[in-house]
Amino acid sequence: MNAQLTETAPVTVKQILDRYERDCLDELAPRTQTDYRRHCEHLRRLFGHLDASQLEPRTFAEYLNGVKRGRFERKRRLAVLSAALTIAVRRWWLIKINVLRDVEKPRSQPRTRLITDEEFAACRALAPHRVRLAMDLALLTGQRQGDIIRFRWANIREATVDGRTFNELHLEQSKTGKRMAIEITPELEAVLDQCWQLQGGGHAGSEFVLATKFGRPFTSAGFRATWQRVRLKWERSGGSPLRFHDIRALAATKCATPEEAQRLLGHSNIQMTLRVYRRGVERVKPLQVKRLPTASASTSMTH
Repeated sequence: MNAQLTETAPVTVKQILDRYERDCLDELAPRTQTDYRRHCEHLRRLFGHLDASQLEPRTFAEYLNGVKRGRFERKRRLAVLSAALTIAVRRWWLIKINVLRDVEKPRSQPRTRLITDEEFAACRALAPHRVRLAMDLALLTGQRQGDIIRFRWANIREATVDGRTFNELHLEQSKTGKRMAIEITPELEAVLDQCWQLQGGGHAGSEFVLATKFGRPFTSAGFRATWQRVRLKWERSGGSPLRFHDIRALAATKCATPEEAQRLLGHSNIQMTLRVYRRGVERVKPLQVKRLPTASASTSMTH
């Protein structure tokens, strides 16, 4: 009966993506859900009409190996499709194999661009006031754009540790679910004070630290669009390409140690911190010894 149904009603890629989005994405972190839904929409436009049982590795060759720009974004989208096809094979039994497992993908290389303090300051000077504040928050807290635009005043709390009382900004990272408390230093407090005074900001009753003039939080798409205008203005002025996420790497690189950077960024694995975000030169001191070992006469003659 199932074989007859497969012959008369082939399952399309769109049907698999629709079911994957409906039944599986709630298991992921909120930020990942947002990204995956965006990828699913793109995939439906390109491959949604195809019979999933007739897919071949070469189906994706042109898409994956097209122009170099955006290649790794295409790789990420196919990773989402691969996850959906795997579920369709193992859980729903809609198709027999996931052909994307046999597709060779380009290896991802971590971004190595480290922006300088001068570049940060020059780009910041071109940005509107709210984007400048977002850049400052990103540098001081090391957090992602999606978390910064969701900082709330209610999440600033008093803490006492070892007899010292101070304020902390509490958050739960939307991508990983990591719960953090960032101490509010005088530098961070000064930026928060400016956020409080924004039109529509905390003084006007907004619950969000980086509020729009209407007191609402930025949407991810809205902030990205605003940042893109700043980025284009920066590049047209002669600046090298700069991503907002590069500020997170700058924050990690400015930390005194990799371990401090790992804690600030909220990574569970220090290898992620080292491989992707610590982009400067790791400076080390030579080994301190009282006296260097010397070779014996017989060893010297032998060698």
